[in-house]
Amino acid sequence: MNPANQLSTLRTLRECQSRSVREQQILSGRDWLFVTALVQFLTALYPLYRWMSDQILRETAEARATNDTTVALGMITFTALLLLLWGWAKYAPFRAASVALALYVLLQAAIAAFAPDHILDGGIVTKAIVLLGLIMAVRTGYRRRHSG
Repeated sequence: MNPANQLSTLRTLRECQSRSVREQQILSGRDWLFVTALVQFLTALYPLYRWMSDQILRETAEARATNDTTVALGMITFTALLLLLWGWAKYAPFRAASVALALYVLLQAAIAAFAPDHILDGGIVTKAIVLLGLIMAVRTGYRRRHSG
């Protein structure tokens, strides 16, 4: 094998490795969106459980039951939206992650502005995990978009 062929083979291998790293970043950005959707769904299970147990036991005030159903339905709706964006991230990972992050921040700002007493209904730790996951999805999408 002459040196020119070896150099050509090394370039081809380097390009394949670079392409593989970019593809892994796409999956990683999609995976972050999926994980945030899963965390959001799991968080919605608690208010849903409280509402169902209240319906079974019939021992609670109407206000708590209404609040629990509203919170659970809102969280499940946002989970569905995150799953739709996860599907879109296969084709446009940076845009999908950016839209998800913007929607989440706007949603939290709206809750803080219009219902400040309910800002911690979903749990501060869960909200931090979701926010971190969306930031990581945007970061990996950005790196993929500007890597080559």
